[in-house]
Amino acid sequence: MNFSLTSLKHYGSLIKFSHTLFALPFAGIAFVLAFLKTHDKSPIDWIILTILILISMVLARSAAMGFNRIVDRDIDAKNQRTVDREIPAGKISTRSAVLFVGLSSLGFFAASWFINSTAFALSFPTLLILLGYSLAKRFTWLCHWILGFSIGLAPLATWVAIRQEIVLEPLLWTCGLALNLAGFDILYALQDQDFDKKEGLFSVPARFGRKKSLLIAAINHILCIVLLFAAGIVSGLGPIFLFFILITAYYLFQEHRIARGTGENFFPPKFYQIHSYISLILFGGLLADRFFYLVILGN
Repeated sequence: MNFSLTSLKHYGSLIKFSHTLFALPFAGIAFVLAFLKTHDKSPIDWIILTILILISMVLARSAAMGFNRIVDRDIDAKNQRTVDREIPAGKISTRSAVLFVGLSSLGFFAASWFINSTAFALSFPTLLILLGYSLAKRFTWLCHWILGFSIGLAPLATWVAIRQEIVLEPLLWTCGLALNLAGFDILYALQDQDFDKKEGLFSVPARFGRKKSLLIAAINHILCIVLLFAAGIVSGLGPIFLFFILITAYYLFQEHRIARGTGENFFPPKFYQIHSYISLILFGGLLADRFFYLVILGN
């Protein structure tokens, strides 16, 4: 590997590191909620745990995105929208990408081991799911939900890292976020509908067409809002957070408005920007809600 600034930039682009930053608020939701329920850790414990969670999340997503780019390199080279990605464009060699994925995976396992035994035991099936979604579109149009669940695991994984348990509360957050991401990915796949058909790849747009895909994506996002509302109730959040869910619903509506109005063209940058706001809105709503009730009201 060449560790120049240019190559570092290429690897950051390979794994869409900026998208990792947008995914962090998903984990932050579970972190705050689990933190408020956990009273047996010292400040030093929390600092170390926070660092390990951040490291494991970045490494797991880096491994998943790198693996996705490796297995899709031939497909990306044929697609006008993806031909400039790092591997097909020759900016990063396949061998270097494989080494990168291997090191990221080992780092993820190591970080999980230092967190706790439960996190370490679950790190293996977790990484299998994260890597597996890259292959799903080769055999099932359910690939969007596999992708959604793999990224939506962030709240559940964070909860396990802190509390070493799997309960309803983080599961609701994970399922809500999974449906949010699945709906987004269905809309995103509209751009490749004809390409997927030509290459024999599976997706909801390739299987059901544009009109039905828009409806399926809308249903996913409606269910997402319902589950996030339920998650907020189970977590004991109040009207302030529920107001932020309404803001989230508004942005999801804007996502669909752009997708419907774009036609057969590639989506404009605003489509992706709107989606990136959602995790920040939900995390900000959680912080605002807890600050008001715990700090101002002292409840």
